[in-house]
Amino acid sequence: MNIQATLQELDSYFQQGEYAKVEPFLLSSLTQAEAENDKASALSILNEMMGFYRSTSRFGDSLAAASKALGLMEAMGLKGSVHYATTLLNVATAYRADGQTAKAIEIFEEVGRLFSKLGVQDAYLVATLYNNLAMAWQESGEHAKAIQFLEAALPLSRARPGAEVDVAVSLTNLALSRVKLGELAQARAALHEAVQIFESRPRVSGHYSAALAALGEVAYKEGVPQEAIAYYERALHDIEARYGKNMNYAITLESLALVLEDSDPTRSAQLVAEATQISAALK
Repeated sequence: MNIQATLQELDSYFQQGEYAKVEPFLLSSLTQAEAENDKASALSILNEMMGFYRSTSRFGDSLAAASKALGLMEAMGLKGSVHYATTLLNVATAYRADGQTAKAIEIFEEVGRLFSKLGVQDAYLVATLYNNLAMAWQESGEHAKAIQFLEAALPLSRARPGAEVDVAVSLTNLALSRVKLGELAQARAALHEAVQIFESRPRVSGHYSAALAALGEVAYKEGVPQEAIAYYERALHDIEARYGKNMNYAITLESLALVLEDSDPTRSAQLVAEATQISAALK
């Protein structure tokens, strides 16, 4: 199997917004790799599957792909290698997305120990670890710790040519923690920089909607409801176009419902009901 050609075709589906083609392509590619006993290609595809299923809120499928990937790596004798550590990073992210935050942090810290032991200095890998560990701390309510890791990740990404989207992702996550700590002006500045980067690269990142939703939260907390509504509606449109009505879509619906609670209680209740229905269907 020509894995580079396979990954390029996969990337083209994301770039062109042809998301319905992604899962069938991944499944058929994995079947081909397994039939050819091409373990390296199968591993690459499983890593892509982890990310895709995570982004579409199919957490059980993401964890199943993670388990299969780890088993394959052990069979290949790669346990303890840099490649194993990077796959473990994806596994931890799958656990974090599934809400198993303590387990995710445990695995992220294991990745950090492996990176240190193996002398990994790759700025992309280290920044990815810091970003994901920061998100896990965010989800644990430890926003000061999250900011610490995000501020460590940002200079690594800013120094890498072509890493502007990674910078925008870190800025978005940094802003989310600053919002929770009441640092609204700093959050807004970070988010405007992030959105500017995302909009200069359309369809490159699914984190664009997170930045829009965060701006919605900032506007709501600053007492500008119409601006908040506009940002939340833009975020909903982007999420649905990329991934359908996933868990992030449901969460954003609930946020929009909160803004509308006083001005349009009927619509607010409808949005809450829709969010509940989506969440129930994904469990």
